[in-house]
Amino acid sequence: MLIMACLPPGNIWSFNMVKVEGIFSDYDGTLSPLEVRREDAFISPRLGRLLTKAGKRIKIGIVTTKDLSFIKERVPFAHGIAATCGLEMQVGDRVIIDERIHLPNKEVQKAYQEAVSRILQIPDNVSVERKESEDGDLIAFCIDWRLARDWAEAQRKTAPIIASCKEQGLYVVESRISPFANVFPMKVSKGDAFVRLRKEMGVAGRVIYMGDSEADNPAFQFADISIGIKHRRAVPELLSKYILEFFEVDGFLSNLIDADFDFRDGMVERNTR
Repeated sequence: MLIMACLPPGNIWSFNMVKVEGIFSDYDGTLSPLEVRREDAFISPRLGRLLTKAGKRIKIGIVTTKDLSFIKERVPFAHGIAATCGLEMQVGDRVIIDERIHLPNKEVQKAYQEAVSRILQIPDNVSVERKESEDGDLIAFCIDWRLARDWAEAQRKTAPIIASCKEQGLYVVESRISPFANVFPMKVSKGDAFVRLRKEMGVAGRVIYMGDSEADNPAFQFADISIGIKHRRAVPELLSKYILEFFEVDGFLSNLIDADFDFRDGMVERNTR
């Protein structure tokens, strides 16, 4: 207590500081806007500049359900990428492929074709996003209704298609709130993808993980500092320690850079879920 009394008021925060050595993040809806078409899902210029600046000091990793061919051109500042929920990874110039996706998967092909056919009958901006390997092979797909006028109605209409995928033994990553469902040939997890990417990138120090959907919850559990990203229209149950509005991400990153990557409790609001 006597030592605390002798310190200047500003230094009291030092007891709650954590030196950050890496930022790992989801892409879609975390770094890029949620309610845009796939081809328009870019990071804002300011946020891109901040991530590039941060990447000169600490490691930046991306953990996403987007495929590698889509994401790698959009995150030139990233030192590592876990794409398609970890089925494809790139660290520097090195590409790491999960051996399981080399096996032919007729169930994914069949479910994808059925989904495309059935969604054409839903006239409400519902789409199917094909996820391909670097060789152009189908390895997963996403049923997406983010551009639909009524998300609840679109989710109701796509529910039978998603149920059919599950009945065929495929693994579906979905949300009660977020407007999409990802279909994989086997069980995947962003938590596993995060842990593997962190190891491949050689980041041993404290890291931040940011994400905006329930699919990010497994990764939050392994992060030293977990930050959920909140949208006005979609607020899923995020198991992060902290919460941040989407439009506040660049401001938070700017403050973290100015603080020499010393994270303090007061930088971000606590998640009071």
